[in-house]
Amino acid sequence: MRKRTAVTIFVAAACVTATGAVAAKPSDPGCFGTDRGAYAVANGSYGHESPGVGYYASTRAGDNGQINQDYKDGCGGTP
Repeated sequence: MRKRTAVTIFVAAACVTATGAVAAKPSDPGCFGTDRGAYAVANGSYGHESPGVGYYASTRAGDNGQINQDYKDGCGGTP
């Protein structure tokens, strides 16, 4: 029984270590959030008028998720 427990612990530790070692990392982590925050600070006061954050949010409607993912892929935020 002790041998089985020891082997189970060893295998679990090896899996956790290997997963962290081979995980993909983005070339520019956080680029999407940083760029989005900077744009909101610079243009947020315009509200629903161009170039305000509310204006662009309303024009993106159903495609918002894909637009965000494409931006993240393009700026190096995706592993």
